[in-house]
Amino acid sequence: MNPCFETATRLARAIRNGRLSSVEATQAHLDRIARVNGPLKALVLVDEAGAMKAARAADRARGKGKDLAALHGVPITIKEAFDVAGLKTTSSHPPLADNVAREDASVVARLRAAGAVILGKTNVPELCADFQTDSPIFGTTLNPWDETRTPGGSTGGGGVAVATRLSPLEIGSDIGGSVRNPAHFNGIFSLKPTEWRVPGRGHVPDLPGTTRSTRYMGTFGPLARSIDDLELALRIIAGPDGYETEAAPVPLGPTPKIAAKGLRIAVLTSNPLVPVSAATASVVEATARLLSKAGARVKQAQPEGLDWQQGWDDWSDLFQYMIQSEKPLAERERHFDRLESPDPTRRSVARAARLSMAQFFAVLDRRDRIVRQCETFLDDYDAWLMPVMPDAAFVRQSQKLPLKVDGVEHPYFFAGTAYNFLANLTGQPSIVLPCGFSNEGLPIGLQLTGKRWGEAKLLGIAKVLEKLLPPCPVPPSFAS
Repeated sequence: MNPCFETATRLARAIRNGRLSSVEATQAHLDRIARVNGPLKALVLVDEAGAMKAARAADRARGKGKDLAALHGVPITIKEAFDVAGLKTTSSHPPLADNVAREDASVVARLRAAGAVILGKTNVPELCADFQTDSPIFGTTLNPWDETRTPGGSTGGGGVAVATRLSPLEIGSDIGGSVRNPAHFNGIFSLKPTEWRVPGRGHVPDLPGTTRSTRYMGTFGPLARSIDDLELALRIIAGPDGYETEAAPVPLGPTPKIAAKGLRIAVLTSNPLVPVSAATASVVEATARLLSKAGARVKQAQPEGLDWQQGWDDWSDLFQYMIQSEKPLAERERHFDRLESPDPTRRSVARAARLSMAQFFAVLDRRDRIVRQCETFLDDYDAWLMPVMPDAAFVRQSQKLPLKVDGVEHPYFFAGTAYNFLANLTGQPSIVLPCGFSNEGLPIGLQLTGKRWGEAKLLGIAKVLEKLLPPCPVPPSFAS
């Protein structure tokens, strides 16, 4: 077996039963990283010595007959924004260029305790604030399907590492699509859990030494090449860590075995904010037909009365309130004149710059109403299938330029978040699966969204769809 082309679940099984050693699996991944990572810039910090030390320890433990944890000896990668003790955590923010983590982030500590071997850390845009991955510290990560295009972001390096078989499993973060759009752009799987299902201690931003301001909508979850791996990772990293009081001790429960027959699937082909490309619409419709043919009850539907524009504004305003909370008034005043901008993002920045407590609580009230709308909607459906992004991976460009979807221009951040924002606003879990390709041969993923705290059921539904789809694709230049 070639360890680099196995899933994390299969690697763990092979190491557990002695068909493969952790040293062999880890060395194979390090060799592949050395061979192909250079121009891709997927990994930006490679801890070869630390990884091999951990792999040798894993093999010694197995030889002594000790009980083996779920990821015993399995090599993985970590998004650069998470603290890994002894390695730099910069979040691609130049003032943090020399910041070395003293301890592991909560999710990293849990992965180590589960036996994982950390190969290194993957590239992110500055402060994880883009759906391209252009780091002022580490450089630009390339899309392995077409090097002229974005790999997504902010977990862009991680998405590329998993897609090109440099790592079987990555842990990322998502406040506006950052584990979902890299999965979509790279042809892999990802899971954005329920808000506060997974603790965020040790993730930057928030900046070290500052008040914790990112208290809403941010989530932390895995990217992988199978639904089994998403489930495995979630069961390791989920649950309160005793530091963040918002995290609730809600059990995950067992993943049910679900048949396609009788499943109730709502489908959204396009929303009124940014119409999807013809290729994306075609993939949505083809996937809906697959489910229907397998026996699911599939219907085009959305929550009654859902105001997409108000929802996006509330997501954006809440995000802006958090990131601008500690900025001085003089810096915020520069945005006051943008309230009439044609760009929804600029208007949101201007509203946040003038923030009052009454406005802040009004956003939270509206958020509560949208949560109720979407939760009530899913009383009648088992999951909601929709696009991840309006189109396949776009050619890398300046954030100042509009995004084009089938030749139509849309404001950059507005277009890039038009489909991902909703599950962050509602806090609902969402799973991305690679479902098809554009006319240019670029992957197109779709997301399944379920009820809050309903990851186990959603994973069961995702496994149904995974069985109907072709295997996780390999970028052609990286098939060997």
